Amino acid sequence: MKGKLKLNAYSDDPVLENRFRWFLLLSNVILLFLLVFFWLPLRDAATTYPLVSYTFANRALYFFMRFVTILGSEGFFLILFSLFYWSYDKNLGFRGLVLMPLAIFLTSEVPKDIIRLPRPDIRGVAVPTYTFPSGHTSGAVSVWGYLAVKSRRRHFWHWALVIVLLVALSRVMLGYHYPGDVLGGIVTGSAFLFFFVLLGSFTRVYDLVIKAPSRLLIPAALVIMALLAYIPATFAPNFMGYIAGALTGHIMDNERLRYSCSGSFGQHLTRGVIGILGLAVIILGLGSLVPAGYKLFIFIVYTFSAFWVTYLAPALYQKIGLSPGKSPDLQE
Repeated sequence: MKGKLKLNAYSDDPVLENRFRWFLLLSNVILLFLLVFFWLPLRDAATTYPLVSYTFANRALYFFMRFVTILGSEGFFLILFSLFYWSYDKNLGFRGLVLMPLAIFLTSEVPKDIIRLPRPDIRGVAVPTYTFPSGHTSGAVSVWGYLAVKSRRRHFWHWALVIVLLVALSRVMLGYHYPGDVLGGIVTGSAFLFFFVLLGSFTRVYDLVIKAPSRLLIPAALVIMALLAYIPATFAPNFMGYIAGALTGHIMDNERLRYSCSGSFGQHLTRGVIGILGLAVIILGLGSLVPAGYKLFIFIVYTFSAFWVTYLAPALYQKIGLSPGKSPDLQE
C-alpha cells in the first residue's frame, strides 16, 4: 500500500533486504566503536599529513581526487537532480532536491556548528567552516545511497559504494578532513538514509501536503522555511531556501503546468544547457550581490534557484517548445 514501509525497500529480495539492514547496523556499530576508542589517532595530523603530501606531490592523483570530491558536493547534486526533474523523472528529481539539502544540513552542518572542531592545519588548504562530520561524505552516503535504493540494481549499489568510499578518501587526501571526520560522515549519512527510507521517503507527508490548497500551502512553506533559515547554523538559509523553492515550484507545476519531462535528445540537451545557465546566473550572479550575513536575502536567492528548477525553467521549456506538452497525470 502506498505510503507504508515495505520490507523490501532496498531491493526486490526480502532475504537480501534483511541481510542488508543487519549489515548497515553492524557497520555503524563498528564505525562508532572506532570513533570512540580511536578518536585521537583518527584526528591526528600525523595520520593525515602523509596522505596529503603524497596527493599534492602526484599531480594526476591530485586532479583525480579533485574530480572525485565533486561527486559529493552540493552543487553537483543540485545539477544532477535538476537534470532528473527536467528530462528523466520529475518524482525522483523533486525528492532529490529535498533530500540533498535536508541530508547535508542535518547530518553535517548542524553537528558541525554544535561540535565546532577545527579542520586540519595544512598549508595551502584553508576552509573557514568546521570539520566534524564531513558534509561531502554524509551527503554522498545519503544521496548516492538513495539513488541505489531507487534503482534496485545490484551493480548500481556497487558503483554507489565505490563513489562514497572515494569521496570520503578524497576529503582526507586533499587535506579538508581528518579520517575521523569522514567516518563520522558515513555514520550520520547512513543513519539519515535509513530513517528517510524507513519513513517511506516522506510519502505520507507528501500525500497530505499535496492535497492541501496551494493558496495556504505555499505561503506556509515559505514562511516556515524562512523562519528555519535563522537557525544558528552556517548554511541554514541556503538549504532551507532549496527546500522552499523546490516545494513551491513543484506544487505550482502540478496545478498549472503539468510539465512533461519526455522529449527528444536535442530537447533534453537544450533544456540542460538553458537550465544550468539559469542556475549559474541565479546562484553565482545574484548570490554574489548578497552581502554576507544577510540571511533573508541568501534564503531568497536559493529559494529562487530551486523555484527556477521546478517551475520557471519548465514553464520556459513549454513556452519555447522544448517540452512535448502537459503530463496527463499529477506528478509527484
